[in-house]
Amino acid sequence: MKRKLIFGIVSILIVTLTSCGTKRHFVKIQNGKLIDKRLVGVWTGNESGNIVEGMSSEWKMTRNINGIFSLEVKAKLNGEIIEAIENGNWWIENGLFHEFHDVSGGTDIYQYEIMGRKQIKFRAKKMSIEVVNKNYEFIDTKKSE
Repeated sequence: MKRKLIFGIVSILIVTLTSCGTKRHFVKIQNGKLIDKRLVGVWTGNESGNIVEGMSSEWKMTRNINGIFSLEVKAKLNGEIIEAIENGNWWIENGLFHEFHDVSGGTDIYQYEIMGRKQIKFRAKKMSIEVVNKNYEFIDTKKSE
């Protein structure tokens, strides 16, 4: 009986401590959306042939704590260099990363995995544009401050 009581208390403590640890990374912003503070900052990444066949791209993504992002993209396709800046909003919903792009009006949805303090792995769940690789994934690396 005493053993079951101790086991029950320990189990409750573990669940409570685990869930508190997870929630400390999240903050609700003014518009009611949830932000994962671990994703805030300036991040870089690259990919090749996953979005458009034969195209490679690199980017600098700035995610702010207020849910606004700025994405600077440099892509190369058939020897031509294309540069663009995209802006929009980002948030976490149902454990997934959402990225709404102002210009296209589309929202990309990704699973994300924190890989230490300096890297995040993203896996596409729903893209607002057609991509070559339906299993598109990439890693963002945090720039040193």
